[in-house]
Amino acid sequence: MLVDYRKLDTWVHRMNPKISMLFVLFCIVASIVWTNIIYLAILTLALYLIGLSCRFPWKQIAWFLQFALIASLLILIIQAFTSDDSLIKTEWIQKTTLFYVLPDHKGAVKLGGVLYGVACCLKIYMVVFAIAILGFTVPPSEFIQGLSKMPFASKQLTFIFSTAWRFIPIIQGQAINLMNAQKTRGMEMEKGSLGSKLKKMMRIITPLLSNSIEIGTDIALTMEARGFGATKKSKFVRPGKMSAGAIVVCCGIVVLIGVLIYTSTIGFGVM
Repeated sequence: MLVDYRKLDTWVHRMNPKISMLFVLFCIVASIVWTNIIYLAILTLALYLIGLSCRFPWKQIAWFLQFALIASLLILIIQAFTSDDSLIKTEWIQKTTLFYVLPDHKGAVKLGGVLYGVACCLKIYMVVFAIAILGFTVPPSEFIQGLSKMPFASKQLTFIFSTAWRFIPIIQGQAINLMNAQKTRGMEMEKGSLGSKLKKMMRIITPLLSNSIEIGTDIALTMEARGFGATKKSKFVRPGKMSAGAIVVCCGIVVLIGVLIYTSTIGFGVM
């Protein structure tokens, strides 16, 4: 996750992990089927307010938000010039041209392209906010346990998620150690041209990738030796109980996801 879990006494932290996971799934589905910037903006703002209420450390993901901003601006520029009219259902938006960047009415910047680019930017931030808040408010063990209870989650999928989550800090620590080792040899990562920086990064990425493959191979051999997958029932997930209220809320979110998908086919939430 983008932010490590932190134990706090907020209403989001006290929420059942399955509810949080289903709400994130709702946000992801909404980011796929919605193109209306009003609906996307409202849901993105709601996620931001939820983050404030659970004391989410926005400064910790400032670097990622800056990267997302650059990507969003590139998407906005590309969509402004190359937007497909079939993506926009409203006729007057399709036909509206804001201005031309070249003489003789060439290089048209269409309103539909700009709005669709803004929608894509909101989709990115909405998914980033949802996943970051999930990682901050749900303990990794409860996330894995909740995932294992999902009807689509197999034992193998659950193990992949749990292993990946467990080894993210290890990989991060190895990356920091490699960067510090290169700095002691006199290499300055921040200086030089773009090509020079890429060459310096390869000195870190190559051994890091090699170490990751070696770790993955060792884990695969160990699990195979222990007979992982040989039995039908997994033993590493403890049984958990849900309150009646949590079950009702989860069912409500599942129904909302279904309604969201259906209404998008008839034009609701579509620009």
